[in-house]
Amino acid sequence: MRDELTELEQCVVGVVWRDGPMTAYEIAALFASSLSPYWSGSAGAIYPVVRRLRQRGLLRGTQKAWNGSRKTVLTITAKGVALLKAWLGPPLPLEAGAASYDSVRTRLFFIEVLAPKERMPFIAEAERVVREQLRLVQRRLEENEARGEWSEALGSLGVIYEMKARLRWLKAVRERIRKR
Repeated sequence: MRDELTELEQCVVGVVWRDGPMTAYEIAALFASSLSPYWSGSAGAIYPVVRRLRQRGLLRGTQKAWNGSRKTVLTITAKGVALLKAWLGPPLPLEAGAASYDSVRTRLFFIEVLAPKERMPFIAEAERVVREQLRLVQRRLEENEARGEWSEALGSLGVIYEMKARLRWLKAVRERIRKR
């Protein structure tokens, strides 16, 4: 077993610390509702992650009766808390500051497959979907703040700034395409 935990593993430890006690199903549901496709796509990976974290002694599972059967409720161990604190740093690894996944940016690497007259409609559509996502995240921020979910609100705020920067970047892309 490797020494370093993945970002997903670290995040699961953090979620159990912040929201636990909880089941692996509840963790997966939380990831499925993520604002980021990067994390929402991880929902199916949660059960193996939880198993590895329990094997490493970072999470503890307790059997509880539930609707005529049993479920495993997870809590964080002292070792898990120590690891979570160490992950928050400092120091942070350089990759923690790397560019986040951006499906629009990835598509732009191949924009020349489009005829010149097809490029502006692509940019307009990219701007439209980013603006729509921005509205959804702004609504999520308001909900987080109304419920007093401070750390969730901070995450939503980060996504808002990222999306506004993406819109500024798309404006610059539009101008470069026009000049070409």
